[in-house]
Amino acid sequence: MRLWVLGSGSKGNALVVECDGHRALVDVGFPRRALEARLRAVGVAPESIEAAVITHEHGDHVCGAVHSARRWGWTLHATTGTIAATPALRQARARAFEAGATLELDTMRIQTVPTSHDARESVALVLTATRTGARLGIAYDLGAVTHTLTRALRELDTLVVETNHDAGMLRAGPYPRSVQNRIASRRGHLENRDGAALARECVHGGLRQVILAHVSENCNTPRAAHSEVSRVMARTRFRGRIDVAKQRTIMGPYDIGAPRAGGVQLELTL
Repeated sequence: MRLWVLGSGSKGNALVVECDGHRALVDVGFPRRALEARLRAVGVAPESIEAAVITHEHGDHVCGAVHSARRWGWTLHATTGTIAATPALRQARARAFEAGATLELDTMRIQTVPTSHDARESVALVLTATRTGARLGIAYDLGAVTHTLTRALRELDTLVVETNHDAGMLRAGPYPRSVQNRIASRRGHLENRDGAALARECVHGGLRQVILAHVSENCNTPRAAHSEVSRVMARTRFRGRIDVAKQRTIMGPYDIGAPRAGGVQLELTL
């Protein structure tokens, strides 16, 4: 199993997962042309994507889904609530599932986990390679960590986890108080310390890679997120790699389940 992070942040999110020759997207948060440029930059032909799973209806996760699916023949998957909140997904005949369901694709199984976010029916995902058992967890856009989520994220090889904001930077930042309160709420986004705590709960002997996602450009910095998670993880037996996903940087491929997981970074000029 391999992973590319095509970009992560409030201006767009998309990840490519490849498993035994089959490819799927998690979220399509870039317009079609921008997404195509990012895919081709890593040598992935858009028409080679077979399916896209949408975590929730916010534009930075779904804005390019319908046009891309129509252009390249992708199958879209989204929760019933996400489709209800995004009429275009219904028109595109997206396949509905209930949060908590397990999706079966050609070479991977995708467990969906309900999350606490200001969306209709948002989910985190755990992708498992059918042949090898390699496991990738993706948990972002959530304001609170539940026992259900923590339990689902056990025994991962790679974790993509949200570290959206620094609490002090959020309060001192440019957003009005109402927006600050929404971000910091249990239906908002994870703060660095909460993302670090979730990563700590996922530590086991096989966890080799943690990728920090959805880092705010206004209320956080990659250094602050990395520093907090590194500090917490240093107190555990984790000896893997911690990377920070960025909005304008493609990262990957990461080899999920390999003895030494790793990735390279490709800078895009947008």
